[in-house]
Amino acid sequence: MPAYSPTAAVVTLRSYTVGWTLPSLLFALLLTVGCSHSGPSYNLSPASGSVTLDGKPVTNALVVFHSDSSPVASGKTDSSGKFVLETGKHGPGVTKGDFLVQIMSTEETTDSAGKSVTIPHVYSENGLEVVKIGEGGDNTFTFELKSRPGKKDYLSNNPLAEP
Repeated sequence: MPAYSPTAAVVTLRSYTVGWTLPSLLFALLLTVGCSHSGPSYNLSPASGSVTLDGKPVTNALVVFHSDSSPVASGKTDSSGKFVLETGKHGPGVTKGDFLVQIMSTEETTDSAGKSVTIPHVYSENGLEVVKIGEGGDNTFTFELKSRPGKKDYLSNNPLAEP
C-alpha cells in the first residue's frame, strides 16, 4: 500500500479543479449572456407635468398614460404636484404615440396642506383626455382636475375599454 502523500492529494485536487474551472466559467458566461435579453427596447421621450385639484397641487397622485400599441407609462406627483413619467423597467420617458391619461388617488394622496384628498373616479375610469407624445420636443402637460367635475372635464367613455 503506498504511503499517504499530502502533495499528491493537492496535485490531484488541483488538476480536478483546473479541469472544471474553464468549462464552468464558459457555461456561466453563456448563461449570463443568454439571460441578459430583457425584451424589446423603445425610443423614449421625456414627459412630465403637473396635477392640481381645484387649483391646488396634489401630492402622491398616480398619473398613468395608456396606449393600445405602446407600454404603459406612469409617475407619481411630488409635493408641488409635479410628475415625471417612466415606462416601467425601460426607464424614464414615454414612447411616441397617442395616450389616454388617467389620474387616480392613492392612500397617500394629499393636497398642499397635507390633508387627505380623493380624486374623482371619472378621471381614472374614463380618463381625462387623450394626448400625443412626440419624439423629443416638449412633452409637458398640466392637468387641472376638479373635485366636482362637469361632463366636459373628462372623457365620456374610455376609448381603450372593451366594447
